[in-house]
Amino acid sequence: MKKFHAAFLGLITGLLFSPADAAQHQEKEIMLPEMPHGRPRLLLNSTTGFHPLTEARNNRWGNTLADRVVHDAHVLLSEKPVERVMEGRRLLAVSRNVLYRVITLSAAYHLTGERLLAGRAAEEMCTAADFPDWNPSHFLDVAEMTLALAIGYDWLFDTLNETQREKIRSAIVKKGLKPSFQGRHWWITGKNNWNQVCHAGMVAGALAVSDAEPELAERVILRAVRNLPRSMKASFSPNGAYPEGPMYWSYGTEFTVLALAMLEAAFGQDFGLSEIPGFSVTGDFVTATTAPSGLLFNYADCTRKLGASFAMHWLIARFQRPDWFTPHERKVLLQEASLRPANLRNGRNRLLPLSLLYLRDSGKTISSGKTFFYSGDRAAVPMAVIRTGGEKKDAWLGVKGGSPSGPHGHMDGGSFVYEACGVRWASDLGMENYHRIESQGLSLWDGRQESDRWNVFRIGPESHSILRIDGHRQLVGGSAEFRVCAPEQCLLDLTSLYRKDAQKVLRKLELRPDRSLRITDTLTGVKPGAVVSWQLCTETVAAPADGQMLLRSGRKTLLLRKNLPGEWTLVPAQERMHSYDSPNPGAGIVSFDAAVPDEGAVTIVVDFLPCHD
Repeated sequence: MKKFHAAFLGLITGLLFSPADAAQHQEKEIMLPEMPHGRPRLLLNSTTGFHPLTEARNNRWGNTLADRVVHDAHVLLSEKPVERVMEGRRLLAVSRNVLYRVITLSAAYHLTGERLLAGRAAEEMCTAADFPDWNPSHFLDVAEMTLALAIGYDWLFDTLNETQREKIRSAIVKKGLKPSFQGRHWWITGKNNWNQVCHAGMVAGALAVSDAEPELAERVILRAVRNLPRSMKASFSPNGAYPEGPMYWSYGTEFTVLALAMLEAAFGQDFGLSEIPGFSVTGDFVTATTAPSGLLFNYADCTRKLGASFAMHWLIARFQRPDWFTPHERKVLLQEASLRPANLRNGRNRLLPLSLLYLRDSGKTISSGKTFFYSGDRAAVPMAVIRTGGEKKDAWLGVKGGSPSGPHGHMDGGSFVYEACGVRWASDLGMENYHRIESQGLSLWDGRQESDRWNVFRIGPESHSILRIDGHRQLVGGSAEFRVCAPEQCLLDLTSLYRKDAQKVLRKLELRPDRSLRITDTLTGVKPGAVVSWQLCTETVAAPADGQMLLRSGRKTLLLRKNLPGEWTLVPAQERMHSYDSPNPGAGIVSFDAAVPDEGAVTIVVDFLPCHD
C-alpha cells in the first residue's frame, strides 16, 4: 500500500479549508490504495461492473436516455471517423466529437451487447491515436481526447485486440499524459475551468493505463488531488456560485464531477475534494440562475440555455438533493433523451450518456421553495437572484457584481436581467463566438482598459444594462460590490468602476411583490455638466409613450417610468455593432441622458411596471 506523506496532506488540508477549519483537522497519513487492476475502473469498478448502465432502464428517465444512446450509436456506424482539422488554434471540436462518439458507442455496447458498436468505437480511437499529436499548445484539446480514449480503452478492453490496445494505450501515454509534464502549463495551478478539465482528463488517462505505467499514473493523480482544490475553491466557495457563469459552470463542474467520481470508483474516496465549501450546494446556483422562462442568467461568456447536465444528475445522487431535479431539469432531460437525430457529425452534449450511471426515479418533484440566492461577498464574482415566487408569471431578477477583469468577464458591473409575466424584459446577449472574433485579428483575451475585447458588442459596455458617464467605459480594475443583498433588494457600490468620473456611484434594485422593479442610481462628486447615460438592453419591441417607454412582447406590456425629464431613445443593436460582431436580431438599447447639475450629484429612478395578468 502506498501513502501520502503527512506534509502532502498538510498542503491539501490548507487548500481545502480555511486556517480555522484546518486546525480542526488533525494531520494523519491517508492510505492511497494501489492502482486498480480490474476493469472497468473508470467511473465504474470491478465490483459494480457495468450493471449501473443496464439498471438505468428501471426508471423513465434512464430508459428514455438509454434508447437515445443506442439510437445514436447505430447512427454513428455510418459516420466516418473524425479527421484532424484545426479551427484556428484549437482542435477542441474534434476532441469533443471523439469523446461523444466513444462514450456513446461504449455505453451502447454494454446496453445491447452488439460487438459491432464496440468495433466502431475502436476504429474511432485508433484513428485519433494515429494523429501526430492532440494539440498540446491548447491543452483542453489534449484533456478531452485523453478522456475519450481512456474511457473507451477501459470500458471496451475485453473487445480490443492486442494491437488496438497497444496503439490506444501508447497514444494515451505519449500524446496525453507525458505532454502534461513537458514545458510549463499554467492550468496545473490555475483557478478556472482549465484546471478542472485538464486534471480530469489526465486522471482518466492515468487510471486507464495504471497497470502499464504505475509511476506515471501516480504522479498524475497526486498532482490532480493537490491542485484541483485551487480551482474548486475559486469556482464554488462560499455558496456554490460559479464565477464564469452558468454555461461554464456546466463545463467546469462536469469535469470536476468526473475527477471525483473516478477517484471514488478507483480508491473508494475523493480525498476530501467534495468537502470544499460550496461544492455540495452548487446545484442551488443552477436552479437559481434558471429563470421562469427557462432562459439563464447568462452573464459572462454564457449561452441562453443549458442542456441536460450529467453533472447535475451526479450532484443530485451524491448529495441527495431531489429538489434539484426540477420540472425544468426533467423537461430538458426528456427533450434531449427523446431526440433521434439523423446524423451526428458534431456531437454536442458529449457527457450526457454518463447520466445513465446516476439517474434514478426520484418520484414527484420536491420544490425547495427558495426565492433568493446570493453568492456571498467572498465569491470571486458576486451575484444574486431574487424572485417573487416559483410560477412562470412571477418576477425574477438576476443582478451582476464583480469586475470586467473577472474570468470570462464582460463590462457589466451592476447590470441585471429581469423577467415578469413570462417575458424577459431586460436581457444579456451572452457570449460571442471566440473563433469569429479571433479570426478577425482582435485581441479577444487581452483584458486591458483599451483592449479590443471591450469593442466587441456583446462583451463591452455598449450592450449591457449599465450606467455610462460621458460615454466612458467602466474601469477594468474596478468592481461592483454588494453592500446589501436581501430577499427583496440589493444595493451595489459601483464607485471603483467609475472612479475617474465620480466620487460615489450606488445602484439599488428593489423587486416588489407586485412584480414591479425599481432601480435607483445615486451619483455624487461628478463633474458638473457631465452626461450620465442610463441604458437597458432589451429584445422586446420598444416605443416612447407620453414621456415614458413602452415595451411589448406579444400581448404583454411593460412601462418604463423615470424621475427625470428628457427623451427616451431606442437604438437598434446593429447601429452599435461592428462587422466582426455576431448578429443580435431584435435586440436594442433603450436609454436616456441626464446632465449633472452644478452640485455634481444626480439621482436616477426608473420603475419597471409590468402587466398584471
